[in-house]
Amino acid sequence: MINWLVNRAPHIREKQIAMQAEQGKNFVYLRGPRSKLYFTAYMALFTAALVGTNVQLIQYARGKAKKVGE
Repeated sequence: MINWLVNRAPHIREKQIAMQAEQGKNFVYLRGPRSKLYFTAYMALFTAALVGTNVQLIQYARGKAKKVGE
């Protein structure tokens, strides 16, 4: 039933050669097949969280933040 998952051909050597061929061209975290997509999504979420935190801190400093229960 799951033979397609268990009995797969190992492609480790081919992947290793492909990754090492890109040495010096890209950062290590951008060398994988979908790494640019993952990195972009991570940076977008990180930026949104950082901006949201800073906006809330500025509202607290100005005294205009909504208080719990009001």
